[in-house]
Formats: sequence, C-alpha cells, structure tokens
Amino acid sequence: MLRPVLRSLLAASLCAAGAAHAGIVYVPSPGLAPVGGSTYEVQISITNTATASSDVRQALLATNTDGTQRPNPPSTVTVQAGRTAVVKPGASFRGLVELNGGNDLRYSARLTGTGPGRLGVYLPVITSDNLISGGKTAYLQGLLGGSGRTTDLTLLNLASTASQCTATLLQADGTVIAGPVAIAMKPLSHQVVSDIFAGGSAVDARVTASCTQNFFAYALISDAATGEISYVGPAGSGASGIGGTPPPADCPTGATCFDAKGIVHQPTPTNRVHRVTFPAPAGTVSRLRMSLDITVGPWYAPDPAGKGLIYWFVVNRNFDMFGTLYFRGPDPAHPAQVQSEALLRHGLELTHPQKLKIEQPFQAQVGHTYHCEEDYDLKNGSLTVTITDTTTGQVAAQLSGVPNLRAWTFKAGDNFLIDMGFPGTNVDEVPTDGWTYANVHLEVYK
Repeated sequence: MLRPVLRSLLAASLCAAGAAHAGIVYVPSPGLAPVGGSTYEVQISITNTATASSDVRQALLATNTDGTQRPNPPSTVTVQAGRTAVVKPGASFRGLVELNGGNDLRYSARLTGTGPGRLGVYLPVITSDNLISGGKTAYLQGLLGGSGRTTDLTLLNLASTASQCTATLLQADGTVIAGPVAIAMKPLSHQVVSDIFAGGSAVDARVTASCTQNFFAYALISDAATGEISYVGPAGSGASGIGGTPPPADCPTGATCFDAKGIVHQPTPTNRVHRVTFPAPAGTVSRLRMSLDITVGPWYAPDPAGKGLIYWFVVNRNFDMFGTLYFRGPDPAHPAQVQSEALLRHGLELTHPQKLKIEQPFQAQVGHTYHCEEDYDLKNGSLTVTITDTTTGQVAAQLSGVPNLRAWTFKAGDNFLIDMGFPGTNVDEVPTDGWTYANVHLEVYK
C-alpha cells in the first residue's frame, strides 16, 4: 500500500526544487549514490565527423541553481577529426552537463556501472529535436515502487528564464496518487524527486508533467537487491507516420507555411524587440493564419496597464497591417484606466489613426502560456483572434471583426514582418521583460 505521506512528500520535494540553442546539447547527470553495491557515473561520448578538429565547451550546471549564472568559465574539450572523445563530469556531480560545439559533432551518453555484468544504462542527450515544447505534456510510464525498487523523477527546465511546471503521479487505473503539484523551476535548472513512492509499492504507475517553457522529463528505477538501474523516458505518441498513416500535417493542404519554432524571443532590458521576417509569395491571397505562443511574465511595474506587444503583423510597413495584438495588465493604482484586456488594431492601406480597433476584457495570468491565433479571412470577410490558455486548453478570449478589404495581392519582394515586444520609449507602450515568445507559425492561402 502506498504510504499516506506520499502526497506531502512529493509536494515538498518538488517545491524545494520557450530551448536549447543551436549547437548546444544537455546531458543530465544524476549523481547517484551506490545502488546494491554498484556505483555509477556519467560517460559522454563525442564523435567529430568533420575533417578538422573541433572544440566543445563544457559547463556544469548544478542541481536547483540558475544555469544562466555561471561563476566559473566553461572547460574546453578538443575532439580530433574522425575520432571520439569521452567526457566524465564526475560520479558525484548532480545537475546538467551543457555541451556547446559544432554541427558536425555527435553525442551519446550513458551511466557506466561497476560490478559483474554492468554494461551501463542509457541517458538522454537533449537537443532541439527531442525537447518537449512548453505547454505540452510528457508521460513517463511503467514506473515501479516497492520490493527494493525505487523510482526517482527528474525534471529539466531548458529555457533561460524561470518556468512553472506541474506533475501528477497516477496508478495504472488512473487513480491519482499525488498531485497535480506546482513546480517552480529556475532558469536552465535540473530537479530530482527521489523515491516518488516514498517507500510504498506500485506497478505500472505513471507521471504526467508539463511546463510553461521547453523542458524534458525522465525517471530512473533502481533495484537495491541487484544493483541494476533502468531508464524511463517520455512515452511515444500515437500520431506516428510509420505504416503508411501520416502524422497530422504542420502545413494544411493549399497553404504556404512559414515557421520560427521553439523560443523566438525573451525580452530583456538590453534586448526588448525581436523581428521575424518571412518572404510573401507573389500573387493574390485569400486568407492568412498567424499564430504564436506567449508566456506571460511580470507586468511592467511603472505601468502595468500599458500596452504590452504580443505581435505586430504587417507586410513591409505599418500602412498594411493584418493585425497588432496587445495585452494590458491590472493596475490597482489607477482603477479608472483601461486595463486587463486584449486589444487588436488592424487595417490595410490605412494610416495608423485610421486602423480599426477591437477590444475584449481579458486578464492574462502571469506564468501562463497562451496560444494566440489570428485568422484573417479576406475572401469571407472575417477576422478572428483566439487566445487559448495552453494549461487548461480553454479559450480565454476571442476577438472578432471584419477585414477592411476583401482581396490583397503581394508583389515580388514583399515581406511579412512580425515584431514582438516594445522598447518602452513611447507613452502607453510598455516592455515585456521576462516574457517568452515561441513557435511563430504563418499560413498563406491563395
């Protein structure tokens, strides 16, 4: 039987505790105590497939520390052309191993063990290909407890800003053992919850975990009697294209699509504005659909109800605007001021004062991620912006209007411009420092 203290233990352990950039990978280092007389340490193999030697910078980010704050400079490992180098961060180190090198490098990792028959245990190398996007859910299945077996849960925040996560522990029949538990994660941090069953027993249990920022989750099951360790990674999805059934298409039939995936912008006082540019396909367009994910950070303290820019979506310049979306926050000090709303301005071939305005009461919650999707349908004369809270899956707000034109033609050389964040130099236009913009997607229909 599971011990009644499990819920409080899991909550205490967790509470004590938008993407890896190109060229950077992460390997978790559990820093395990001996298991059944066997000891384990992390071994990372780095192969250089290029024809020239390559340097890899290695940084060790200790558990439950802000990985963006680094008192010590990274070390450097040189990998000769066509060879493999082995890196060992040390058996006692617990945290993240950050490796920053060229595109021609290949990485693998395992826990190597001492003792008879100890061949080693797989460890994940986390890249932009296998990280779990903020707002998604990871499932760790087949977890065990009891009879000398212990399951340790590990969560990794892969963003350079803090993240809010939730985790739930369930039995195979769906009965909740503990959770959902709120988890505060520091930037680029690593958290381990030891013995999630608190000495109790379970078979084929599972953990569900989700975070507002890009993340990863896995579990290690250790057997004190045999000294063996087993790795449990995120479960595979049923939306598989193997066997002739294609997965859902990222780009619908009849559309031309553009993407800036993963974390696109995280404003700071020295870098508040970011622009994404896509080439507009020449010809007449009937419909545009643009979306992005925004994780709300702290409201701008000097003017919380000022307009925080979610996106500025135009072709070439402000004169031809498909939509500009703002969020306003609450400002108790100025209750008469317009606040806590979503505001959209739009209009083609109109000066800014002529732009049409759509307003909707909306209280964006700090720490929540919202999927904002604009559907600008010129042919059918409709304009809709849908704001969905990715944590609950519920529509939090919806703005509706009508495009001022019913057709639009792009010329060769036209560009879509999508800006995120304000510099904070104009009245009523405030910075969004500490927010995260991710997964910009654009569909263009002829």
